[in-house]
Amino acid sequence: MAKGLEEGLRTSFVESFGESCRATAEGGGAAAGLAAEVCKCAAGELIKKYSASELIGLSPEMAAPVMKSCAAKSGLPV
Repeated sequence: MAKGLEEGLRTSFVESFGESCRATAEGGGAAAGLAAEVCKCAAGELIKKYSASELIGLSPEMAAPVMKSCAAKSGLPV
């Protein structure tokens, strides 16, 4: 995959994942600041762990361990 395209996909993923993650967390009762912190952490870790093509098909099962790790780093019980 061309480097520019891959970078664009990663940037797009971070934006869309972050928005969706925050909305879901806040809808579940999480404080906005904490939700943003955990979601930013998770998005950053996911783009390090998976290729752009893997991110396109990211499943909840693939994201769950990363989400738990970021929640724990933020002091949330997991």
